[in-house]
Amino acid sequence: MEHMDHLSFHPERLERIARMEAGHFWFVGRRAVLQRWLRRIALPAEGLVLDVGCGTGWTVRWLADHGFRVMGVDVLPDGLRDLKARAPSLGLVQGDARRLPLRAGSVSAVLLLDVLEHLEDHEVLWEAQRVLKPGGWVLLSAPALPWLWSARDREAGHRRRYTPTMLRNRLKEAGFRIVDMRFYMFLLFPLILASRWAGRHRPGFQRFEERPSRWLNRLLLQVVRLEVAMGRWIRWPWGSTLLALARKDPLCRSRNPGLDGASPQASEYAGTPEPPSSNAGAP
Repeated sequence: MEHMDHLSFHPERLERIARMEAGHFWFVGRRAVLQRWLRRIALPAEGLVLDVGCGTGWTVRWLADHGFRVMGVDVLPDGLRDLKARAPSLGLVQGDARRLPLRAGSVSAVLLLDVLEHLEDHEVLWEAQRVLKPGGWVLLSAPALPWLWSARDREAGHRRRYTPTMLRNRLKEAGFRIVDMRFYMFLLFPLILASRWAGRHRPGFQRFEERPSRWLNRLLLQVVRLEVAMGRWIRWPWGSTLLALARKDPLCRSRNPGLDGASPQASEYAGTPEPPSSNAGAP
């Protein structure tokens, strides 16, 4: 699943992945945690949420439907063009996560959903810190546990999986104060282990994580919802994904110089202090 975030999309593939994001057990559970955190941080009505590496744009649409001012950024133009054609009202712009086409201090929250593992993570986090307002928020997900590395990671173009200590250190080095960090996919972890083990011998087997049958997806969805609900009171000791909520330290100054000049696609956003109003993951 996480390997679909940053691949080049054909329109049919884009739509298929977007449909999967709408109902797949992994995405539904992750969205529930993100929604809880967004309610918790209570962004101002005029605050902008930036979805970096927006991929299919499903999360952008979901946030817009829930009343957030949101912009999606992705480095690949094909998916953005197709998404803009299908949803012209969405705020979308092409850009690199390491050099966002936005002014410093213009964003209230940044989403980095399965992005860090694909790039030099310190560059991405410092750039997120640059565009955030003082006290702004970053909400992120990343694959957990380096020993869980498998062919799925290689196919995804991952550079790493994270331990809590690794991710905590990256965030602190970039000037963020961690508010919450937790494992996700604890209750289904034995199933994930079995899938990865079987995938070493029969590579096609692990595809069931992406495309479970309808009845199996419904069953796994109930398990994930139970995990998310219990996560209000239980700190799960491990899982295949790490989720983190962190806040920009108001006293930390960015190492990134910012934009010397905006790209043509982004000039509207880069030229104003308040901008107007490739996403898949894996267990």
